[in-house]
Formats: sequence, C-alpha cells, structure tokens
Amino acid sequence: MTTMAGALRRFIEKTSGGVTRKQIKDHIESSFPEKWSPGTLTAHLYACTINNPKAYIHHKWADRFLYRSEDGHFQLYDPQAHGVNTWAPSADIQTEDFEISDEPNIEELVETSITLERDVETYLVRNLHILEKGLRFVDRQVSTDVGRVDILAEDTSGRRVIIELKVGHAKDAAVGQIARYMGWYGRQDIDRPRGMLIASEFPEAVRYAAEAVPHLSLIQYRVQFDFKAVAIED
Repeated sequence: MTTMAGALRRFIEKTSGGVTRKQIKDHIESSFPEKWSPGTLTAHLYACTINNPKAYIHHKWADRFLYRSEDGHFQLYDPQAHGVNTWAPSADIQTEDFEISDEPNIEELVETSITLERDVETYLVRNLHILEKGLRFVDRQVSTDVGRVDILAEDTSGRRVIIELKVGHAKDAAVGQIARYMGWYGRQDIDRPRGMLIASEFPEAVRYAAEAVPHLSLIQYRVQFDFKAVAIED
C-alpha cells in the first residue's frame, strides 16, 4: 500500500536540486488522482520537514526526511549536505500538549517563519555595521562539511566572523551549531574565528552554554513596525 510519505520520498529521490511545493502537488495529483486530500499533502510537507522546528511540537512522531531550502525547494535530508539536526526541541519541552487544529493554514505559518528569517538575514547582510563597526560581508548560506553557515564576515583585523541567525528564541542546540562551525573554520584559519549568534531572546540556559565557547557573542534583535497613513486617492 502506497503512503503519502512513501510517494513523496520516491518522487523527490528521482529529482536533483530539489522540487517546489507546486511540482510535488502536481505529481501527487496526476499519479494518485483523488487518493489524498490537499490538506493531507500540506500536513506531510509540514510535519516531515526536518528543519521546521514547529513540526516537532505539532507532529511529535512524524518521520522527518525532508529538508526545505531557503528558496522553498524540498530535498531529501542529507546530514552531510544540510548539517546535523539542530532543529529538534530539547527533551524538556512537553510536545504532547500541542495539537494542530487547522491544517490548511500550516503552509502559511511555515512560509511566514521562513520569510521573516530570510528578511532579517538580508537586512543584516546589507547592514553589518549595526553589529560591529567595520564588519565586512564575505558570503551567505555557505555550505561546509558540518552544515550551512548563514553569514560569513570579516572584522577590521581580517579575522573571520561566523554569524548564525535564529528567528525567535535561541536554544541550546544553536550554541552547539555555531560552535561546530567555529571549530571547523578554526582548523583552517591562523586566527581562531569569532562567532555571533543572533536571536530575539536568549534563555538563561543558553547564556550559560555560550559562556563555554570562546570568542562567541550573543546579539539580540527586535523587529519594529512603522505605520503611516496612505492616501486613498492620488
């Protein structure tokens, strides 16, 4: 018996470079007409995506085999290409207390989260001076042997600066993630690289973890909204 998860896996296995949600939807509808509802596909793309932190809360027991890239393409998750799993919540979070009651809105929620992270990252790339005077942009979304780095920069002394962005609260895993990047580049650089972990909040446990990583800074961001009246008629 073919399951939705199995159909997704087999289809994506045959592709290279990832596929869009529309390509997946078109394939499922043509290959399995009227077998599953659109909501079932949406729920699977939400629940089976390993780098969707909310999926661990709303679908605790799902098989997570998909990876969604920044441009919205889905691929089969590969730890070598995409980095080890740092998106799962820590063990002390009681995920069984949460349920999803409105499946059709799931994709919209995921898209909003991804768009916000992308927008904040783009803003930082263009305005690195707000983090530190003289900071120079080098590259973004850089693939390494231990995962994908959000932003690479250099300070005024030419020292590498690794910047990792988390939308929302930072978790313990985020400290381990950026420490892994710093260690990997540290084997290549003469001067040990610096790290900047950026998030909206840093719980006390995360601050303790960060203290154990030399040359790592925690930087908090806030999103501000600006409203103005718009004339109805020109």
